[in-house]
Amino acid sequence: MSLVRTNLAILGLQWGDEGKGKVVDLLSPHFHQVVRFQGGNNAGHTVVVDGQSIALHQVPSGALHPGCFLVVGNGVVLNLDVFQQELDRLKARGFDLTGRLMLSDRAHIILPHHIALDLWREGGANKIGTTGRGIGPAYEMKAGRMGVRLGDLLHPDTLAERIGHGYEEVRLRLGAGAADLPTLDAIVEGLLRTAKPLLPFIGDTQTHLVTAWERGDRILFEGAQAALLDIDHGTYPFVTSSNCSLGGLFTGTGLSPKALDKILGIAKAYTTRVGSGPFPAEMHDAIGERLRQVGKEFGTTTGRPRRCGWFDAPITAHACRTNGVDGLAIMKLDVLDGLDEVGLIVGYRTGEGTLTTKLPSCAADWKELKPEVKMFKGWASTRGVTRHGELPAEAHAYLEALVESVEVPIAYLSTGPDRQEGCIYPGTFLEPLLA
Repeated sequence: MSLVRTNLAILGLQWGDEGKGKVVDLLSPHFHQVVRFQGGNNAGHTVVVDGQSIALHQVPSGALHPGCFLVVGNGVVLNLDVFQQELDRLKARGFDLTGRLMLSDRAHIILPHHIALDLWREGGANKIGTTGRGIGPAYEMKAGRMGVRLGDLLHPDTLAERIGHGYEEVRLRLGAGAADLPTLDAIVEGLLRTAKPLLPFIGDTQTHLVTAWERGDRILFEGAQAALLDIDHGTYPFVTSSNCSLGGLFTGTGLSPKALDKILGIAKAYTTRVGSGPFPAEMHDAIGERLRQVGKEFGTTTGRPRRCGWFDAPITAHACRTNGVDGLAIMKLDVLDGLDEVGLIVGYRTGEGTLTTKLPSCAADWKELKPEVKMFKGWASTRGVTRHGELPAEAHAYLEALVESVEVPIAYLSTGPDRQEGCIYPGTFLEPLLA
């Protein structure tokens, strides 16, 4: 297979919100299939076209390109009400997905009692900082063999029985709080009503993708969340409920690893995190607030303000190793414009003063780590630069140090929110893809 026909995975390398939606939207016209393989509507990708923002939560970001067929794989959990609302909003903007969307019959459904359980947990002292949308409980029910899949909707006579196992489990956990739950009959009736217009989209996505691969279609795999939120390789327990690293692509689609050719890792030129959990880079000063305001660092899905700090090379290098990243897409460089100095975290100091780049496996061990920051001279402006050779010398110096710390080359650089604001680095695997 030539480079021009490369199948490509796009994965987040930090704690999410890196700008994956823009990159998927940019690359989608060069692919036949765009695939979402894990996560739920706790993920949000924002695409900016001609100054207008379009937020996508469960529909793959290739939706804005009529030539792309969209696939929602078996590793995704779907809130059907939210999904239908998203389809309606896209249609109102002129993007009708009829005939070019398939939902896996093995994808699991988020149900009202999953959301109730999520909110109940987040109301306690040991909250993780989830979006409260029922994603975690839906995956929990999946692992507990009490989940409901899209294929079950094709058998309405047995749907109450399928839902009932998990429903009763949640009732037992909530205790007195279960009084506010809808009845099982109401959940079944509501689900069938919501699902009716979506039934034509349900199908065997594994066979669809295998067939597409065998005939030579170019396939773009769109990751949600990011490596530091991966349930196995992230900052556990402050993580999401799915494998949003590379392994989740294969379990979430049913495709062989042989179907993938290249991996593009997405990272901001600084670091953000939303919700609870370790974040050594976090700055509570005026610079941190400036990054938040200039970068519009508020959640696409929740609107929550994101915690902000300098680029963290150790976490990004960990994500690159975990995912076998071939090239970096560095986003939002322009947000750093105008600063006198720009920082790069090159390691952490332990309580004993030792410098390390190793990430702890236990949440308690993060508390003693202090970031080792290397400062660089700032620059005036990179906004809208479309050739990397036109960047200020100071920005070049910063990016070269970033690459040296992460040990992966830059393939794409974003210098603004719109499609046109950015540049492909010459000589990288992206260049022939976009030719």
